[in-house]
Amino acid sequence: MTVEITTLEQPIDAMYLIHKALRGEAGRTVELAKHLETGCSLQAFKLAFTAWATAIMYHGEKEVGTAMTKSVDATRCSAAHDPVERVKWALLEKEDEEYARLLDGVLVVMTVLEEDIGATSVISRTQQHLYGQVVALRVAQEDHLETEEAMIISLLRENLSPECQLKVVGALLIDQEADDRHWVIEWISQDLTLKENELLFGMESRIEQLQPVA
Repeated sequence: MTVEITTLEQPIDAMYLIHKALRGEAGRTVELAKHLETGCSLQAFKLAFTAWATAIMYHGEKEVGTAMTKSVDATRCSAAHDPVERVKWALLEKEDEEYARLLDGVLVVMTVLEEDIGATSVISRTQQHLYGQVVALRVAQEDHLETEEAMIISLLRENLSPECQLKVVGALLIDQEADDRHWVIEWISQDLTLKENELLFGMESRIEQLQPVA
């Protein structure tokens, strides 16, 4: 059973809510792949996978080139002469590899859907292939999220002011380029408890106060 998140000590801790939603999406998609039957429609699976893949790509895209990435890079440079810190940063380089593997996993599942299975229904052999690739994608995602939780979030806590953390979280939670700017909030909300949703909506309010809509 997933442990409930009861407090966000700093704004960047909102990433734990995003991670919970990503894990929930992964679980639903894996279950749908597991129970696909020969000749059945792929519609429900495709909808679930599309939602999961969209969230993965948005999450990664908004981490690159933001204050989050800049803070990590700056700290890496300042730690260059500390042997202990160099070991830590060598481990952190794994996160870039993990995210690349995550995107590769998304593309592999898409390829199975488009080339191996086709547009409408599934056969036994390709169902097994699809299930294996979806499980592999969930493992890749878990590796990525665990690295963020073990190292990246703590680095951002140490190196970013609360206001800068809000800007980073704002980029992750509010899609300024979408017609529905709040689709990420709505997507995350479905996997949260009542208390966690209170935390999420409270963070949304803080972000909106920092960057009011014109």
